[in-house]
Amino acid sequence: MPRLTALPLLLAACGDEVVRPVDDHFDPPSDTTLTSDDPTVTIVGLDDEPLICFTTDGAAPDWAGGDCANPLTDSRAVLLPCGFVVLTIAWDGGAQTDSANYLVESPGCAVQDGPVVLWSNDELVRAFVAIKDDLQCRMNGCENPSGTGQWSTGCGGGRVDWDVGLSGLRAISTFTYAGCEASATVDVHDYAADPWFQDEAATLPLEVSLTLDGVITVDTDFDGNGFESGTLDLSGDFVGRVESRIDIADAARSGGGFAAGCTDDPLDDEVCAPAAAMIQYDFPDWTCHGAICPEPGDEPPEFDADADGIEDAEDNCPDDANPLQEDIDEDGLGDACDDHVDFVLVQFKHGERCLILGSSDVESTSDCDPTDRRQQWEVFEDGGHLGLKSRANDQCMSQRGIGIGPWTVTAEDCEPGRAEQQWDLEPYDQGGYEARWPARLHNVADDFCIYTDNTGLVYGTIVNCNLAGSDAGRKVGIYAGGDFEGEPLQP
Repeated sequence: MPRLTALPLLLAACGDEVVRPVDDHFDPPSDTTLTSDDPTVTIVGLDDEPLICFTTDGAAPDWAGGDCANPLTDSRAVLLPCGFVVLTIAWDGGAQTDSANYLVESPGCAVQDGPVVLWSNDELVRAFVAIKDDLQCRMNGCENPSGTGQWSTGCGGGRVDWDVGLSGLRAISTFTYAGCEASATVDVHDYAADPWFQDEAATLPLEVSLTLDGVITVDTDFDGNGFESGTLDLSGDFVGRVESRIDIADAARSGGGFAAGCTDDPLDDEVCAPAAAMIQYDFPDWTCHGAICPEPGDEPPEFDADADGIEDAEDNCPDDANPLQEDIDEDGLGDACDDHVDFVLVQFKHGERCLILGSSDVESTSDCDPTDRRQQWEVFEDGGHLGLKSRANDQCMSQRGIGIGPWTVTAEDCEPGRAEQQWDLEPYDQGGYEARWPARLHNVADDFCIYTDNTGLVYGTIVNCNLAGSDAGRKVGIYAGGDFEGEPLQP
């Protein structure tokens, strides 16, 4: 980001500190760090209010017609949870509200419960400074003014005026921003590449457009030593305000910082600090300063979102409880969240037996088991026909040829386009239509259909496809994932 290395002599910072209004509703005041030994805040200055509602998560209290979920007790004290807390109160029928920020330190708060999300106030203050420096350069060519005078420049639909005058032995520069529209590009963190903010070099450029309103004053002696102060209200990509608290030495920024608060930001992975907290950023390294700065963890914590005892990083269905990690098709996605399986089971009507890869030939078993890889077959298109590949050995169901049998159904190395390995799933209603077993598998090379009986053998003969009285041995249902409660593959 471009930055002025030296400010003009008469630009240096203000001598009067900006004093923020004191919040008189909270004791201790906002931005206080508490310990878990006494994490209480007392509400003060509202003793005449009969009902005060509060929340500790930054949400606006729901007045609920005077029956709010968290009414203040007679003690007027609120017990805060550990961590960063936004305490919000409402009174006067819910018409008036106020908020304060606290950090409650406790060993139990040290564990992060999600990816680190830093406040977007940082990007706001860096964009503001870049815009401010650029506008000052426009007005005087980045040169020190030689004396008193006035400069100005237009910025979008607004303007900024720079007036330099004297006050005794001090030079006073006043910058007045009125609807000044400008933009700057700043680096933002690349959360896609580094969600845990472990690599500060993982950044992406972001163009930020802002509209500035307010006054910044620079108060220095003639050696260029002094202070800069003032507050600007901002709108545009960010909505908020920035306070300057800069030290000036030798007409350049030597320290101090800027405080930024916002209520809206353009970032997907960051948010404004709750309750528009003014976060202090120390110049020149832009580090967050104060008790409410979020701290990234050294290592990503272990998560178990579905509470099934398996950490999310190892869970094949992190959002759906599946403690046994069943993955019937072994595609890495657990059955609890896998809407698509990559295999079928072929079941005969006869004895409800399933096609299974034997030691050499294809057989049938009465123990249908979707988890048995020998029963899992991948169905694929092969020249307008079907091919069936075993998940146990990656061989395809084939036949050796009529007359060589009778046990002619086997598994061989897959050869796409080979007729002996091509099958047609044909409608089959001999003996009556069966919704669970609506088809037969007819080989393309020879006129026979696979058949089984109680022996567990699977074979075919030239007369087998239409052999009367044995239709149950030919009728098949092909079920995705072995889900026999579902709909079989239709011919």
